[in-house]
Formats: sequence, structure tokens, C-alpha cells
Amino acid sequence: MKVKATREGLLGHRLASGIVNTVHLPFVALPSTKALYRFVRVFNPANGKAALAMVLDVGPWNTHDDRYVLDGQRPQAETGTDHWGRTTNHAGIDLGERVWGELGMTDNTDVMWEFIE
Repeated sequence: MKVKATREGLLGHRLASGIVNTVHLPFVALPSTKALYRFVRVFNPANGKAALAMVLDVGPWNTHDDRYVLDGQRPQAETGTDHWGRTTNHAGIDLGERVWGELGMTDNTDVMWEFIE
């Protein structure tokens, strides 16, 4: 499924995994704590580029959107508000700087992702 991807940012900050975010770290954030430390493949359909990453942060927006992350439902943040009522940017995944670059991203746009078992 295609979902909107956004750039993580927050360089130098500690991620939910406890690891400090750097430009060299190949990671993504998904909105479920149950996804932490799992490997994913992310694909940019606009240019055909793919990247491998580990889920090292939780978000965007929600922290327990297990139906999206684990059961294939649409991201709850796509509704325009998160579980706490904050306005969202409709994103379903955040990409770290390295993954953003490997995918050739220039703006927030749709990507596809899957767990690597």
C-alpha cells in the first residue's frame, strides 16, 4: 500500500530505540511500538529506488496504530487528526536522512514499505 512519507529530522535527538539520530543511520519510524527493531524495505514508486532500514523510532503522530503497521489497515493519521486530536500531515511513515537520500526523495510523497522477515 502507498502511504505518505515525511522526513524525520530531529538530528542529534534520541529516538524511541534510545539510539541518537544521525545522517548515517538507516532507519524509519512507524506508529507502533511493536515494530521497533524490525527491518523494512521502503520503495519510492516515483523513481523505482529502494532502501533497507530498521524501525528505530515510533511515529509519525501515533504510537499504537497497530492495525496499520501490523494488520494492513490505512494509517489512522490519514484522517487528519491523531489519537490525541492533534492535526496531522497525513503521513504513515517517517524516513531518516539516509533513507530519504537513498530513495531520492525531494518532498513528502508516497512510498511503499514492507517488513523483511
